[in-house]
Amino acid sequence: MYKEHKDLSIERAKQHHLWRYMDLWKFLKLINSSKLYFPNLQDLGDQNEGKIPVDFFNWMIEQDKKNGKIDEFPYVYKKWMDKHMSNRAVVNSWSAYDDESFALWKMYAKDKLGVAIKTDIDNLIKAFKDTEETIYISDVNYLDIEKRNYKLGSPFNNYITKNKYYEFESEVRCLILLEEKDDKDTKKIKVNLNNIIKEVYLSPFAFQTGLYDVIDFLKKKHKLIFKIKKSKINDNWL
Repeated sequence: MYKEHKDLSIERAKQHHLWRYMDLWKFLKLINSSKLYFPNLQDLGDQNEGKIPVDFFNWMIEQDKKNGKIDEFPYVYKKWMDKHMSNRAVVNSWSAYDDESFALWKMYAKDKLGVAIKTDIDNLIKAFKDTEETIYISDVNYLDIEKRNYKLGSPFNNYITKNKYYEFESEVRCLILLEEKDDKDTKKIKVNLNNIIKEVYLSPFAFQTGLYDVIDFLKKKHKLIFKIKKSKINDNWL
């Protein structure tokens, strides 16, 4: 079930639609299983996931030098967090946008058979209503060292902070915190598909492949109610 937390914000998620772009085979797995996949942070492409941001760590060292201190705290804290906390979260990611994103189509829904799910934060929360696991949801924080928008003290900060050059993703994350005794590094979470999927967008040239008929068949087979739409992007780079 979804749970709020004082260290997490969903202001971005409230202001926009939520999108999840994927290859066709991932969409088929979702429809047939009614389960969202939550990979471990350490299995994602960004090698800094789950760790104290390098720029912030260097800033801490610089501040100590300016203040004439020789402090081991930044090194000890970073070492402990990287070792004990960086792999203790699994995530499922969405993007908060009013409309489609060409960049995200190109990154996550390739080969002219991509699919984008469109929903909103209220329906995303409802989709987790009957799950046994505690689900947290948060906007991703993009590090700006000038604004000091990373704070020590909560492991959540490591799980929802990314470098600023990922800002174009406008990411919103669903998170599950793993217990130390939990030896599973991924989760598959049962969800209500009629809550989580409001619309399904087919990649720009998918109508030429017969994908619409496949999605429509699966929709009827599983008694789902989402609308099927064609992407408005018309670009051969996809």
